[in-house]
Amino acid sequence: MWGWIAWVAVALAVWVVVAAVVGVLLGRMVRRRDRQVPDGDPVEVFPPVRAPSEDPVPKQRPRS
Repeated sequence: MWGWIAWVAVALAVWVVVAAVVGVLLGRMVRRRDRQVPDGDPVEVFPPVRAPSEDPVPKQRPRS
């Protein structure tokens, strides 16, 4: 009878260890990704948005 209780305890211990390792690895990945995000004013970091009138491609081709 005590054998299956021991297996359940071992399975729970393995589950906790695997969950902890996955959590640590995911945390490191997120921290490494966050280091790559540039800091500063968003206006300086990202290029300005062009107005629709500055569109280089005309919406209608000229008729010939």
